[in-house]
Amino acid sequence: MTDLIAVHSMLVELHGGMLTLAAVCILATIFARSSIKTEKNSDSKGTFWPTNSLAGNVARYTEPTAYLAVIGAVVGIVASAIVGFFIWTVEFLASSPLGMSKVMFSVFALAPLIVFIFVRAKSGESLWKSGSMSGLYAGLGILGFVFAVIAGSLGGHMALKGSILDPVYALLGIDPVTFGITGSGFVIVTVSVTIVELVVPLVVFLYLRRRARAL
Repeated sequence: MTDLIAVHSMLVELHGGMLTLAAVCILATIFARSSIKTEKNSDSKGTFWPTNSLAGNVARYTEPTAYLAVIGAVVGIVASAIVGFFIWTVEFLASSPLGMSKVMFSVFALAPLIVFIFVRAKSGESLWKSGSMSGLYAGLGILGFVFAVIAGSLGGHMALKGSILDPVYALLGIDPVTFGITGSGFVIVTVSVTIVELVVPLVVFLYLRRRARAL
């Protein structure tokens, strides 16, 4: 059991680090793209990101790094969940409001990250040519990061270590154990929000692609 807990902790740290890296790279890419538009630099040497500017050189590395980091994070989340079920049984999680909250926010994090990967796989880096598409893409990555941070904070409570987010919860009057959800509400909220997280961005993505082709 001790070995499984160590593996679980390692996987949690892994996907947490990956998502932090992805979030930083997404923000850096947004900043770089904004700078490129402001400077009105044109692509050089046939590359998507101009190589004749600092912003272009930054984005050439941060953009694919964010994509690869999210892929690694999704693998880490799934792997840590599998290991976690060997440590905390389904019966225990189902009877523990804190355990259900952690599962719920882990699922909330996983759904937008999967769509994030899908959008990038289908559109490539050219998605940054569209403000709407890049906004959707970046928003999915940041949303997944935020939910993963909350899930990680709940994991800290399950390990009886507390969380650095506790002052934030106290300030907002939020109970980090249940988040105001009890009983079967966990399942209803988890399924409902996950469906929205999957369907809405996919519909928006398909609409934006169709509109781009029509232009």
